[in-house]
Amino acid sequence: MAGRKEVAAALVAFFLLPTLAWRASAQEPNTLSLGTFHSPKGIGLCLETQQESSSFDSLDIIVDMFGILRGEYSSPGIKATYYRNIILRQFESDGCQADLYAGPGVTAGYVRDIHEPFSAVAGMAGVIGGRFSFNSKRVVICLEAGMDLALELNRNNRFRNINLTLYKSGILHTFYPQIRLLYRLK
Repeated sequence: MAGRKEVAAALVAFFLLPTLAWRASAQEPNTLSLGTFHSPKGIGLCLETQQESSSFDSLDIIVDMFGILRGEYSSPGIKATYYRNIILRQFESDGCQADLYAGPGVTAGYVRDIHEPFSAVAGMAGVIGGRFSFNSKRVVICLEAGMDLALELNRNNRFRNINLTLYKSGILHTFYPQIRLLYRLK
């Protein structure tokens, strides 16, 4: 069971890092999309804004499913990830647009890791993917691979101390597919 200090640290990291990163792009968005996140890593909600044609921002709030699908654990974690995606290449045809993108980001949450209890996690993130727009560019599908290079803070009850370690799942599960299904509101 997590201590109060760990839970407080996780909540601060969970809300503070993505909020600061999201506020870094203070311009009024040209487009705004809302949708869902689907992956063996977890499920959740996502928000995407685009201020300029060469980049876009995405924020994912994910229910972390580590070990749940294999039946190892019964309770999921929660994580937020913000990416600043840079469009590397664009393709257009009749009624469809495709973008190849990659970008850095930040992540924070309260999740499980390989052979670890629940931990507060915070660090850098990265993504590479393809974004496809259909139906007058209202329906958007993103196919991605994402990595979390983060540190985790957890309590070791056996030795009665706090451990700061590398978040192993963030690196080992890099190539688990991530699919974001979005609807462009404006």
